[in-house]
Amino acid sequence: MQDELFLEAWNRSYERRENYLFWPGDEGIKFVARYLRRRKGIDEIVDVLPGAKGSRMLDVGCGIGRYLIFGTQMGMEMYGNDLSARAVEHAKTWLSQIAGPVAKDRVVQGDVRQLPWENGFFAHAMSDSVLDSMPFDVAQAGVTEIARIIKPGGYFYCTLISGDETGRVPEFCEEVVVQEQHEQDTIQSYFNDAKVKRLLDANFEIVDCTLIQARSHTTGRHQGRWHVVSRRR
Repeated sequence: MQDELFLEAWNRSYERRENYLFWPGDEGIKFVARYLRRRKGIDEIVDVLPGAKGSRMLDVGCGIGRYLIFGTQMGMEMYGNDLSARAVEHAKTWLSQIAGPVAKDRVVQGDVRQLPWENGFFAHAMSDSVLDSMPFDVAQAGVTEIARIIKPGGYFYCTLISGDETGRVPEFCEEVVVQEQHEQDTIQSYFNDAKVKRLLDANFEIVDCTLIQARSHTTGRHQGRWHVVSRRR
């Protein structure tokens, strides 16, 4: 019952077009450039990791498909999954514009705890601002499932919100039900350093973990987000 309520909350959020994100995040772009493939010129993209070109990568919680488009443009074979059926339909439509009819089979709706691909199907995976939008026990089960479908040694990039938000301290790591209109009734799970490690340590070796913080001088609002690069054990 609780899962159904959260699914309905996310579908309502997409109905309000609150998460129509069209551009990949700067740190997500940097992850691809540092570890997988980077652009050397207008028409030249080269492998940083040998064999990265054409390798399969999954975007967990792909939304309407911003990283699916970026990854495809960088020469990778992109797949996506999202809890919201509305988001998935938009992602299929957008990806089909550059990947063709195969897009309809590469983007699926479903729970992160039950991904429909076989063991080791993907070389790499990523998940931007997703695993912190669910209860921690669900995120842990999701990470175990993500590990199942990544080959050993494959990279996993994820971002997680920190407690460094207005009215909270950086070490805050509880879960709250969102009351504001934006993403109302969804779960927000905050992370400190120890919680990041608990999420990943059983399945992944952390390669880099950076907390990026910002404060608005006009509103006083604080923001913080963990950017984590790890490798499948």
